[in-house]
Amino acid sequence: MLQRIFPFLKRNLTQDPLLINRIFVSLYIIYNKVSTYNNIIGRYIINDDDKDKELLGQVLIFLEKQGINKIDLEDMIKLFEFVISPSDRVVTGAIYTPNKIRKRILENCLGNQKDLSSVRVADIACGCGGFLMDVAKYIHKKTGKSYHHIYQENIFGIDIQSYSIERCKILLNLLAISEGECSDFKFNLLNTDTLDFHLEGWNPVFGRFDVIVGNPPYVCGRNMEDGTKEKTKMYDVCNSGSTDLYIPFFQIAVEMLKENGMMGYITMNTFLKSLNARELRKYFMNNGFDIQIIDFRGHQIFQGKSTYTCLFFLRKTQTGTLHYYCDENAELKKHVNFSTIRYSMLDADKGWNLNEHETSNIIETVGVSLAKYCQSRHGIATLSNKTYIFRPIREDENFYYLEKDDNVYQIERDICKDIVNSNKLNSDRCLDDIKYKVIFPYQIQTGKAVLIDEDDMRRNFPMAYVYLVSQREVLAGRDKGKGRDYPVWYAYGRTQSLVMPAVKMFFPKIANKPLHCVIVNDPNLWLYNGMAFVGDDERKLKVLQKILESSIFWNYVVANSKPYSSGYYSLNGANIKNFGIPKFSENEENELLQLHKKEDIDDWLCRFYK
Repeated sequence: MLQRIFPFLKRNLTQDPLLINRIFVSLYIIYNKVSTYNNIIGRYIINDDDKDKELLGQVLIFLEKQGINKIDLEDMIKLFEFVISPSDRVVTGAIYTPNKIRKRILENCLGNQKDLSSVRVADIACGCGGFLMDVAKYIHKKTGKSYHHIYQENIFGIDIQSYSIERCKILLNLLAISEGECSDFKFNLLNTDTLDFHLEGWNPVFGRFDVIVGNPPYVCGRNMEDGTKEKTKMYDVCNSGSTDLYIPFFQIAVEMLKENGMMGYITMNTFLKSLNARELRKYFMNNGFDIQIIDFRGHQIFQGKSTYTCLFFLRKTQTGTLHYYCDENAELKKHVNFSTIRYSMLDADKGWNLNEHETSNIIETVGVSLAKYCQSRHGIATLSNKTYIFRPIREDENFYYLEKDDNVYQIERDICKDIVNSNKLNSDRCLDDIKYKVIFPYQIQTGKAVLIDEDDMRRNFPMAYVYLVSQREVLAGRDKGKGRDYPVWYAYGRTQSLVMPAVKMFFPKIANKPLHCVIVNDPNLWLYNGMAFVGDDERKLKVLQKILESSIFWNYVVANSKPYSSGYYSLNGANIKNFGIPKFSENEENELLQLHKKEDIDDWLCRFYK
């Protein structure tokens, strides 16, 4: 029900953190009929003679009309997370963690603690304090210890945003006040960048903990500020390419833990396979940590966010084993049947195939890996497909006609190539259905793509040049307008796949059912938004087509590839490159190529994959 307030708040509240805090605290006090409060909360309450009284009244009237008659502490967490500005969210990766997730993490991490009254628990990216609130409630309930002493002795938080630390204090104060404790509490809350942990002078109080819980920030490498990128380089786990921000938070947590200490995260599951997490996987394997992973695969825990997550638990002790459970519906059963996998059975560079581990291992040992069998290509990357790629409204002997922004442009036929979007490829669509034209400002010379000089463009392709000039501002905005140094302003954003072999087998980057691949032999056909296997040996690609369209390959994809919502799975190279291709004899290839029914192909292939 509280979701109804969000559009109203977006329209009527400024980004002033103080005003936002005052509105939310006042709402909580009113709805919960709190009559006694401390000095900290008192500073935020809007009284009758206050300048913000009118705005508070408007909010109350709106809530009444929506039938909202309560606001509890969980609502406060949601409200605080909602009002974080979009720009801050991109940079800091803040996101609301559902109560059921926090509860499960705490059960795992605190349930076996011998002395809860003295346990030291930290959240090193605490946001507005949802995890810390739950820890405090847990300790208070189990031990009877006062919040006054819990806040001083048991819970510790770090966050880079000062307003998050302030909201964390608000939340913890309201928790204690709501349960009858009213004093001016002291907190171990540090407003700093957790990435500074490796720098000299780090706060020694935040050095060793029994438990670390939380939701590390979800910021991909391309959205990280330059200063943040530099700081990640201090951590061994970040030495494998452009890292995401959540990755160093694993190493920091481990180093902050006492021996035999426990950490519990809700975090991205991409570290299981991604190239930029190779060093993280090596870090876990080299130390032999006892790890449990509950993988939600394609289930999206966070509403409205395309993030794919898992629960990650680590005990700082050496066992040499990892425990994995796939929970695709996020049922969060109390007792689950983990698969136990020894690190010695895993390959950090290849990625961890934990789902259907034994079957996947068998398949990957067959013959030669797909990556070695055949070369793959991604499509061209213009970084402005709407500018370059079009479906002509008509054509004549000399021109294609492109309609854009209520204008019709003539584009010379000789500067255009045929191009397909293989992401749209399936059994119900033929190649012509996904074929477009692309303005290709390059010439292929001795196997290389050479950008057409601007004077030559004006002279030889004047109509295409006029059109591109009309789109110059759009093209300048590529790469977020950071002024990438293009050789000429109309060059493609990237130089990948500008030269394509004649023989190609097209397939999509993601799919929700067994593949439908199309093989073509056309030197003038290009690709975007999809994948292709390429080469000079058409027979080799036809053999591969039979395998990739089989149930064996699809089942491997479902078990091991990155899942998306609605039952889709990634077919990017990192997810399928290790699939084994049998070393067929010529007679065996002939047998396979003569089969056409999917069931017959599956049965025939089974003997090679055991």
